[in-house]
Amino acid sequence: MSVPATGYHNRGIVIATKISNLLRSLGPTTYDEISPKVEYWIDCALTEQSVNADDLVDHLSSTIWDGHGSDADVARFLKEFRDTPNRSEQARTFVDSLCSRIFRLFVAASAEDLPAWHRNGTYKIARLAGQGFVRAASLVGQLVKYDMLDGEFVPQHLVKSLISHHYTDPDNVSKSFRAGAIYQLLVTMGDTLLQGILEPEDVQVCFEILDSEIPHRRVAGLDARKLQVRCAARSGASHRNLTYSVRNFVISTPHG
Repeated sequence: MSVPATGYHNRGIVIATKISNLLRSLGPTTYDEISPKVEYWIDCALTEQSVNADDLVDHLSSTIWDGHGSDADVARFLKEFRDTPNRSEQARTFVDSLCSRIFRLFVAASAEDLPAWHRNGTYKIARLAGQGFVRAASLVGQLVKYDMLDGEFVPQHLVKSLISHHYTDPDNVSKSFRAGAIYQLLVTMGDTLLQGILEPEDVQVCFEILDSEIPHRRVAGLDARKLQVRCAARSGASHRNLTYSVRNFVISTPHG
């Protein structure tokens, strides 16, 4: 007589899904209640080895496209979890790997065509296509704001991956979604740019793109009045003032 399978071998995906669902539930009113639960299940998964740390990173990083939950509170949790005294090195490495994977997924997805929604089930890096890509920019911006990403990789790729494209069609929808991602990053990071993590020339290109896209409203939610951003020149860059204008809204760049 055969013994029914218990499904114990599926424990990793079960716990990873629990962590993912709890992260989606983090918000300003639920943070104090839910964050200890997320902490428990991550520690459980890592210490009991119910799921390989790399597999857990794969599972959780794929949720960046869905737009559920509060990006600010997810980033806050990862920051507080990693920086808690006596946190194991294994747990700290896990958080660093997760944040790095999220950012690298975002950079890679910026190279692909970004339709409004995927057609015919074609697999893309950015699940939910352009809409998901714009939402993911909000989480990436929060990770930058909380200093959760590699200091060298960010200035090299954060906006370079969004502005290094050539469009033969001025109405290219991918251009609009990349503009939406630029907008989300700048609004989310705000005065974080004062730290000088971006080249002023790159920021200037970002605002030129926004200047051409905001009036058309091809991506919902773009509002120049929310762009309260200043950008300082990075260390070693030329020291000068630059002023960027999105229609009638002016953003100033002080001396680096």
